[in-house]
This record gives sequence, C-alpha cells and structure tokens, in this order.
Amino acid sequence: MEELLASARQRPRKVLVSDSIPADVRREVSARAAAAGVPCLSCAKDAWRKRTGEAESAGVAAEIAEFRYDDLEDWAGALPERVVAFLLDGVTDPQNLGAVIRNARAFGVAGVVVPKDRTCPVTAAVFRTSAGAAAHVPVIQVTNLARTIDALKERGFWVYAAVGDGETDVGELSPAKRTGFVLGSEDAGIRKLVREKCDGTVRIPMEQGVDSLNVAVASGILAFCAWRAKRGSGGA
Repeated sequence: MEELLASARQRPRKVLVSDSIPADVRREVSARAAAAGVPCLSCAKDAWRKRTGEAESAGVAAEIAEFRYDDLEDWAGALPERVVAFLLDGVTDPQNLGAVIRNARAFGVAGVVVPKDRTCPVTAAVFRTSAGAAAHVPVIQVTNLARTIDALKERGFWVYAAVGDGETDVGELSPAKRTGFVLGSEDAGIRKLVREKCDGTVRIPMEQGVDSLNVAVASGILAFCAWRAKRGSGGA
C-alpha cells in the first residue's frame, strides 16, 4: 500500500480498509491516504469480499484504474546513458511477471518490455507478487518484440538472449552502457526470430542435471550480475 501511495506512476483511486482490523490501524492507513490525497473507505466483511473478490488477508487494499503502460519512444527517449532493461518473450504467469518486476526494482533495471500478445498483462496478482514494484518500474507494452529490439539497438543497446546454451557466462559479461536481456518462458523459451535479432547470448552456469531456471529466478541473477558489474565500473 505504501508503495502505491508513494508512486507518481500508478496512483490508486481509493484505499479500502476492512472494519475488522484494529481501529488504530484503520486510522493510520486513512491518515496516510489523506496525506496522499486519496479517499479511504471502510468496508464491512461482505462489502470487502464483493469489492476485492478476496478474503480479508491484511484488511487493506487499493483500487486502481487500468494499469498504465509506458510508451516505448517516451520511455527510451528519457533513459540515462547507462541502463539495463528486461525484454520478456512469452512470460504468461502473473507470479513470474510480478517477480521479474520486483527484481527489476531491486537492482535498478530501468524497465520491463513486454509484447501485447503471449504475455500476461499487469493484473492485481502481478502487483501483489511484485510487492508494489509495479507501481514504480516502467512496464513498456509493444506490438512486436523483434522490431522493438531493432529500435533499442538503434538507441545504443546491446541485446542478449538469456538461454541455456549461451555463448557467454553472465558472470563474465562486461555489459555495454545500454544492455537488454531477453528472457523467455520455461516451456517455449525465446522464439527463433527474437533470438536472431539479439547481439549475443548469455547463460547462467549451473550444476549438471539442471535444465533451466524459472524465469523469475533467472531475471534476478541477470539483474544482480549487471548491477554488480555497473558498480565495479564506477557507474551510478
């Protein structure tokens, strides 16, 4: 909730609190919402389930408008000189998408690019899994991922496909000032045309007998390696 109230990107329309949670907690949430200029409504149990479709859990929820995706040109035009981005190909599970976005925020990844088709949209489940990071990390929705790779390369990006048989150990990669990592789903992987558009391939070294990593786990490793390399090179 605090992430949403602090976000300039995805402002909630209202905050909901269950009247079953302690009164002091309701007052604190209401005060924070008021400070952010967001209405706060108290709900009885039946109204809570009707509005949220869920059990009470923590008893606090936010109602937001339709998720606002970033425009590719606007996002790319505002990027700093040194940056890392994720490009997702065929990631359809909301928990995976939410975890990728959370990893992006944790390690300073500038955005997550997703195609309109063959990708999970940003839903309430994605928001929850991202632990609020979806309110801060730009998610850029594009029509064609292959053409988007070409567009990013024209803006100075070097784009790498993260695959099991990648040419370069990600721990040994010296990222370019602008680096993009393409990640695919566990079942289908990265499509042939998308992989061919990449400048190279990277792999995450693993013990024998392990075929692949969950895309959420892989994104965290890639983001950390790029973050560590940037810090080692004196990047901001």
